[in-house]
Amino acid sequence: MHKYLDNPSYTKPSTYSTSSPLEILHRISDDARFEGLFDGPGDGNIETLFKNHEDLIMEHWNAWKIVDPNKQFQDSQEAAVALLVRTVKPGKHAYDFFMVHLLTTSHAVRTLIPQIPKRFHISLVRQWWLLTIAVYVAQLRPKIDDDIDAKPDKQWNYVEDKAINGPWATDAHFVKGMYAKKYESELY
Repeated sequence: MHKYLDNPSYTKPSTYSTSSPLEILHRISDDARFEGLFDGPGDGNIETLFKNHEDLIMEHWNAWKIVDPNKQFQDSQEAAVALLVRTVKPGKHAYDFFMVHLLTTSHAVRTLIPQIPKRFHISLVRQWWLLTIAVYVAQLRPKIDDDIDAKPDKQWNYVEDKAINGPWATDAHFVKGMYAKKYESELY
């Protein structure tokens, strides 16, 4: 997907503009042009998505107007948390494997940014954002329920205990996801 950053012709004005990553995800969710593209969710949809519907992805990707990089990167990380937490139906604990990866890759971006020259920061974040959009669409755009609070109602010691002693203690994806969220929450 690096070609979208390497070739400036892919970065062009969109049909709309916003500084909010979550607003873009809501617009994607409501965009009927994505209806029926795939038989089911999965990472195999990403290649087909870019091959057959690149214009749709580019429209939403280019809608993100970055005016305050630090604040908007924080907003994008919070959008990754929302994709993980707010797309699970109440009463269920079936977190989407690929949405967890958006959270852990967000953490990776956060870790890399201080290590690379400043001129690459926005490009790196935009590349991650393109992956986020692609994964969200490939997973069939699950509804982001704004009524579900993405902020935990329990303290981190509870989460740490569950990560070590709970039913998901042997699930590396649970542990990675919780670590990424905890680390991100300590930064802001």
